[in-house]
Amino acid sequence: MDLGLAYIPGEANNWTVTRAIAEVLHSEEFASRKPDERVINFRVRLNPSKLGGLRNDGTGTLTVPSREIGGRLLRWIEETPIRIGKKKIRIFRSRNEPHKGVTLTLAKTPYINPDLEEEREKILWALQEKLRVNAIQVGMLHRSKYPSTASERLQPRSFSVEWEHLCVTEDIAWLQFEYDHKLIRIVVGNSMVESTGSSIEIKLSSMQKIGVGYDSGNPYVCFDIMTPPVLEEIDFHRSLTGERRVDEKNFKRRIGSLHPGHELIAPYAYQLRITLCDNDPRVDIIGKFVSMCQVSGLSTIILNCEGPSQIEARKEGFFSRKRIYDFERFTSEIGRKAWSVAFQLEALVRDGYIHTGELLQLQKPIRDLCRQYPEREGAVAADVLRRFSEALQSKPPREDPIACFHRVYASFVPSYPKLARGNFYCCHVTFAPTRMILEGPFVTQSNRIIRLFPGFENHFIRVEFREEDQLQYRWDRQVDVRSFLRERVGGILKNGFQLAGRNFEFLAYSTSALREHAVWFMNPFQCEIIPGNLESGSETNTNFKPGVRWITADFIRRSIGDFKGDLLQQPSKYAARLAQAFTATDPSVQIKRSEWKDVDDLKPDYKPKFDKTTGAGAGPEKAPPACPDNYIFTDGVGTISKSLGDRIWQSLCESRRDGGANSIQPSAYQIRFLGYKGVVGVDQHLDENSDGILMRLRPSMKKFDITKDIDVAEIEIAQAFENPNTFYLNRPLIMLLEDRGVRKEVFLELQNLAVARARTIHDSLSHFCDILREHSFGNPYHLSNILRKVQDLGLDLGPKDGNPGMDDPFFHLLRQVAMTDVLRDIKHYARIQVPKSWLLVGIADEGPTYVGTKENVYVLPEAHIYGNLREPTWIEGNCTISRSPVAHPGDGQFCHFAGMKNVVVLHPLALPRLNLNTSLYSDMFAVILNEDLLPSIQYDPASYISEGTFQLERDCDVDDICDFIIEYIHSDVLGLLSDRLLIIAGMYDEKCLELARLCSQAVDYPKQGIPVDLEANPLPSTLIRCKPDWHAAEVAAPHQTDYYESSRALGYMYRAIELTNPEPITPTSSNSVNMNPLADPISVFLRGRVEVQLDPANPRPDGQSQNMVNIFRKYSDELRYICIAHALSSNPADRLSEAEIVIGTILAKSTQKRLRSGQIYRIRLQANTLVRYIQGELLEKVEDPSPEIIREGLEHAWEAWILSKRRGNEFGAQSFGLIALGVVFDCLNSLEN
Repeated sequence: MDLGLAYIPGEANNWTVTRAIAEVLHSEEFASRKPDERVINFRVRLNPSKLGGLRNDGTGTLTVPSREIGGRLLRWIEETPIRIGKKKIRIFRSRNEPHKGVTLTLAKTPYINPDLEEEREKILWALQEKLRVNAIQVGMLHRSKYPSTASERLQPRSFSVEWEHLCVTEDIAWLQFEYDHKLIRIVVGNSMVESTGSSIEIKLSSMQKIGVGYDSGNPYVCFDIMTPPVLEEIDFHRSLTGERRVDEKNFKRRIGSLHPGHELIAPYAYQLRITLCDNDPRVDIIGKFVSMCQVSGLSTIILNCEGPSQIEARKEGFFSRKRIYDFERFTSEIGRKAWSVAFQLEALVRDGYIHTGELLQLQKPIRDLCRQYPEREGAVAADVLRRFSEALQSKPPREDPIACFHRVYASFVPSYPKLARGNFYCCHVTFAPTRMILEGPFVTQSNRIIRLFPGFENHFIRVEFREEDQLQYRWDRQVDVRSFLRERVGGILKNGFQLAGRNFEFLAYSTSALREHAVWFMNPFQCEIIPGNLESGSETNTNFKPGVRWITADFIRRSIGDFKGDLLQQPSKYAARLAQAFTATDPSVQIKRSEWKDVDDLKPDYKPKFDKTTGAGAGPEKAPPACPDNYIFTDGVGTISKSLGDRIWQSLCESRRDGGANSIQPSAYQIRFLGYKGVVGVDQHLDENSDGILMRLRPSMKKFDITKDIDVAEIEIAQAFENPNTFYLNRPLIMLLEDRGVRKEVFLELQNLAVARARTIHDSLSHFCDILREHSFGNPYHLSNILRKVQDLGLDLGPKDGNPGMDDPFFHLLRQVAMTDVLRDIKHYARIQVPKSWLLVGIADEGPTYVGTKENVYVLPEAHIYGNLREPTWIEGNCTISRSPVAHPGDGQFCHFAGMKNVVVLHPLALPRLNLNTSLYSDMFAVILNEDLLPSIQYDPASYISEGTFQLERDCDVDDICDFIIEYIHSDVLGLLSDRLLIIAGMYDEKCLELARLCSQAVDYPKQGIPVDLEANPLPSTLIRCKPDWHAAEVAAPHQTDYYESSRALGYMYRAIELTNPEPITPTSSNSVNMNPLADPISVFLRGRVEVQLDPANPRPDGQSQNMVNIFRKYSDELRYICIAHALSSNPADRLSEAEIVIGTILAKSTQKRLRSGQIYRIRLQANTLVRYIQGELLEKVEDPSPEIIREGLEHAWEAWILSKRRGNEFGAQSFGLIALGVVFDCLNSLEN
């Protein structure tokens, strides 16, 4: 309803009037409301004064959600008029009716505090002016001279101008601040004479420092940025339709360079320097720019660079054609003999650590290095350069890069870590819009293909396509990205690329890697083909004869399987089948062809074999009405015998230091086997058969054909389900359950319990260990096991039973890091552990297959599931069972639950309605027994009509796969759809139901190849500009004007938690050495037990032997590299701490959780390899070691422990001590028992 406003003071604005009216509409006297009910939302619009300016003409319009509220307000003001200052305003019925969409918006959206909107308007007003730019310079910040003596002053950095564009004569450039987008934009081009221009976007988050000053009277601004700016081409003169949605679409295009001259240097240099136009002597242009930076929140990074701090700009030509040619010739020369070294040289220059002038000064030392360490194709020499790159990022500012190299080279101690079975070192290349980012090599889990070529692993490389800040691509509606993707991504995929003298070509991808926009490339190489080595492909065994031949990407793809028929005409499905061979897996055991066979799937018309003697098996099973005829109950599920399961488990445990002693043997495995994929469960009845069959596979597991003459094949393990996974709530599930009747108090109570439990980490060692185990913290260091053994000594964090407390600053920091990680996930992602609930893999009840062949066969009744956890506990009652992702109200269904070992067994007819669009079994199921979370409102599950599979009219080739990858990156909108669904906040809303359908299609897209068309199915727009507060970005200071207080459960939960960062340890002295290293409680309690085991003829360890110092140095150097290489940004403040590596997390904030999760997985893998290496240095790993070997290991480990105590203030010493302590406990356990 619209109400008229009159007699408004001319100086009043919208926000002043809004506040005055809100005092009435939101008062308890006017509208008493329930605690959970939102305050009344309304809108005020004032008519501007005809005289212009900021004043109003005294009139306006008030819009309220309903006539009832409007009528009540009119009656209210008859006795209590609303005043602004001393002036009484008039409110009356308007003859106009508001647009239906306006009243609907007011009814559905929350009231936004006018203070927030007014503050935002003030900021936008202060930033509205544009500044004229005279010149744009792209280059590199560097030091032209370093001090030669300790007393010599350090000169400021200089700016090497590698490319310059003048905007004084014909061209024009303007700088403007865009507060809402959190960036500074420079628009280049004269719209009066040009049809297109260029845009340079500098994100505020990428700025480290901004230097301002005058160079020969010319005002300049120098941006020290961590990532290159975003470059776009803009259409100045485009035809407009008047429809905003059409006019603001695709009028920008991402580009990789601004000019052919810039294209040459863009992959190497991206720092930015501009000069501003200073034509008006009355205006301090630098002062104005600084003021605008302060309004934007950049005041802390502004540096006044005048006088001795002047940043000189000179054209050094570090990346001229001649310099780049010399650089590439040198790396190609090195790469022919030691490609690993050449890769590191490329990384040093391309990642901006040194420039070509400095690298070419190092040519002779690098050649000497390669001659000194020629082993392993230069991998050891490359390790020196890898350490050099790390040292460059942490070196003192006064140290010359050349001197830094010689320091690293002189102190280098070579190490030869042995990787766990199934791992290899892999180099990573990220293609950003303007550059290549080189990383690694990192320890990476291998796959079937790479294991076929031992010794040639460095010919395979992982390639990712990302933004300049290494986040996944995010598209603005205004930007036409298809042309950019075809040119940048498509060009790389189809044409390959050259790196350090090698040519790389696209190979394939794994399904999980595709989600990360990552693929495999390879450099062709010569290799000897061994018969049976590439056994699964038909062409391998028929056309490719044994002997030496070139291994190319095409050869490998054709050797994987026998692809024919429709599969070869469906690029997405063909690529998905190839992806099976590239899934990260662990090798296990080989089985003979006579030991596996295919058996039928269970379908709705499945009829057990009829037994004439017993009568068992008569009659077909009946499927529920909702089950379609093509539904397969055992989709993706097979069985293995217990004896084969034992062999697989023994093989997996061989690479574990404890031999699997601290693990539970699984009942199910996720496997890849030739052309099969899926889950196999242990079926003990297979051991009773006399036919020798150890594994039964089903047609639904077979994704492509293999040759028939395979004699032996290996079972690859993608996942072993050793433990029941903890079930956590998440935002979509909370929103769904709230819409289905679960009270928000239930979620708040669960959150309070989770927060309280996380804070108990400081109470005792027992609680500390529980948190570590529940969240898989500290696993590479075996931290939980070590602390349990410390507890067995009678020690605790604080004094207990007359024993002193063992807590120290490092253990306290570990607890702080772990607790902060848990609380962050609760606050930002609602990741809350649910009691009496688990995440279990689903497998089929095989009972029906034995009906008629076995007596007294038990088959699960319908609507029943079976589960048994590692604890011998049986639970009975109702439960909710669901799968992720949750998008539709029917995604959580009821069943009767009877019993809870790490799988959930489902009757073939138990849950056919759970989700008809994907495989029922072999997925992870959330089994929720918490009665408070059982929804009171029932909703039928979704049943979406499949969009089919994209199919060509011909057989596809590798270019078609590349085209699919390009389209996938462009149409990867699942996250966008899910996010919009949550913001709209209402699972029963028609728009949300449509979004749920699109989410289902997006989930199927990688296999079916049909993307979600956002042109035909545009995203529902949000009704207001602001987003709910729980959606606030996980950054240091999100704009408060962008968010409102949500009244949903997620809002209350978000606001209930305040996060603080752990305080780092402050060492007493960086060079101090503890002269009494065994005075701590752990050493006191262990010393007697250790020394009684050591040979009295040998001198007691003191932690100062050169051998142990070298081991520690190798450890600390590698740990430091892990900390730097896996930081989320190049900002020194974001480098990982020693405590983060030990716990296995990253506390730095990120706008994309997936990036941090990927880096966390990587640091845990690197840390695990490092810990295993140090353990091997301390205790020789042999089968059934003698007491003498164990005592020698105990002596080494005890010395390492003493060293860690002596050097407690040095980086890496504390975690080095943890490794040593674990080996000490293992040795004592073996010797004493």
